[in-house]
Amino acid sequence: MLTASGCQKTPINGDLDGQWQVMDVQPAPEEIIINERLYYCFYMHTCMLTYYDGGLTNGNFQFDGNHISMDFPNATHSDAITALKQYGIYHNPVTFEIVTLNKKHMILKNDDAVITLRKF
Repeated sequence: MLTASGCQKTPINGDLDGQWQVMDVQPAPEEIIINERLYYCFYMHTCMLTYYDGGLTNGNFQFDGNHISMDFPNATHSDAITALKQYGIYHNPVTFEIVTLNKKHMILKNDDAVITLRKF
């Protein structure tokens, strides 16, 4: 049993690691194209954006405890960039200040948006 547990990857980002449901994006995107529940998932150095019963966008992130920077290298065409806006991401790459981060809630803020999330 001890050998099996040695192969698991442990969270390296503290409370950030895990799946987060987007509760609010302010200001709201002008065009709503994804009318479903939206999720951020952070694990190791990978960020995934998903929506309920739908698509997936993978990216990379860097976290220093006070800020998080995300880059989605495959989100280059206009539809993908429009989809990122649903998550409060108006520029790619993007950096957010972490206003609140605990085991249940997170608030991200930059000059373009304030995103409120809950741990899911």
